[in-house]
Amino acid sequence: MAQAIGVSKIPVREALSRLESEGLVVLTPNAGATVAILTIGDYIEMLDMRLALECRALELAVPNMASSDFTKARHLLAAYDQAMTQEDWSDLNMSFHACLYAPANRPRLVAMIRSVQDHMGRMLRLRVSGVAGHGRSHQEHIDILEACEQGGTAKAVALLRKHIEQTQREVQGSFRHAIRENVV
Repeated sequence: MAQAIGVSKIPVREALSRLESEGLVVLTPNAGATVAILTIGDYIEMLDMRLALECRALELAVPNMASSDFTKARHLLAAYDQAMTQEDWSDLNMSFHACLYAPANRPRLVAMIRSVQDHMGRMLRLRVSGVAGHGRSHQEHIDILEACEQGGTAKAVALLRKHIEQTQREVQGSFRHAIRENVV
């Protein structure tokens, strides 16, 4: 691989080692590297991590939120409502959540959340999509934002927890359906 891209073996080895530590590749001695296959168990574990990290981030963020944070979040929700593709919904969803957590002033926590979301993105094709799932998620986002605007930290966190748990149920159902249909 190093020769093919015209670099020394050391940076390639370091990059592959890092990818392995992140669970993205499997290194086999004397055989090379292969892309790691994420299981539904991996995805559920990542949703559990999201639940813990994002609820804590929102708990820390709500007391620090300003009107500019609410305005930005509302603009993202308006764009989300107008989005036409699953990719746009996904990008705007991540931006909305990041907007909510930024006032926590915990850059490492937010970076961990983003890392988990990035890993989860590999399996988003299994997530329930379409107008029904989009509409439910959009309304949940509105409810979370309204709780934040009212200063209701506990309510906002409870709504976020419910939102992530619903996603977990959808993914499990989609995964079971994909297995029955031999999609995965």
